[in-house]
Amino acid sequence: MPLSIYDSEQYLFEIAQSFIRSRVVFTSLELQIFDLFSQSNHGLTCAQVAEQLSLHYVQNESRCLQDVLDCLKSMKFLEYEKEKFTYKLTDFARNLLLPNRQLLSNIDRDFYDKMPQLNELVLNNSIKDSIHLIMLLRIKQLVDLTAYSNVSIDSFDENVDVMVIWRQDGCLKEKIKQAYDILPSSKASLLILIIPNDEDDEVTLALNILLNMTTTSKEAENPKEFYSTKFFKKIGFQSIERLKSTDGIQLLLAYK
Repeated sequence: MPLSIYDSEQYLFEIAQSFIRSRVVFTSLELQIFDLFSQSNHGLTCAQVAEQLSLHYVQNESRCLQDVLDCLKSMKFLEYEKEKFTYKLTDFARNLLLPNRQLLSNIDRDFYDKMPQLNELVLNNSIKDSIHLIMLLRIKQLVDLTAYSNVSIDSFDENVDVMVIWRQDGCLKEKIKQAYDILPSSKASLLILIIPNDEDDEVTLALNILLNMTTTSKEAENPKEFYSTKFFKKIGFQSIERLKSTDGIQLLLAYK
């Protein structure tokens, strides 16, 4: 008899994911992003959205607003035209979300605005720790980590046998090399690289937003160059594997 979703960690994540998605939609409503797009038939660039709504955005330096728009695109509220770098409302957003945006805003005001008070009372972990736990749960859907004893996310700690690189800020090449140097050679060790997926991984984008992440290009580099088997083999990793989950997360596994 096949297992139901209620017999797996996936159900737990579906609950968390629902809150993450709704938080992005409510924030977009509050910022009047949907209202702005409703007035445009030809689409708007990220810079135009920032200018017209007085939001912070610096091209190639800050990604927070762009992450919001990409997240809405992944959730099918926006569509993106690559040639013009413009976003515009989907028919779904125009025909269903816009007529109901006041109702959604009321839900946000009457319930979600009170959630930070609840968090202060019942949560022991910081938001960063909690988000890392959610991301680790997503990784475990694809990768069996039971044989490993110590996992770190975006930190280069000693005595770890699994290192996850998520935040990519223009120093990815150095981070991968640093991870290789820190991971032990005396036992099986693993580097997991979370590969950005703007097409259908709205959860990772939303988690980035919750962490208030910004991507600053400290050097000219093309991250795609560092997702290749050739690059990891050159550093010294023994084997490379790529995985993708049904909810969009993409991973590159590099075994030392």
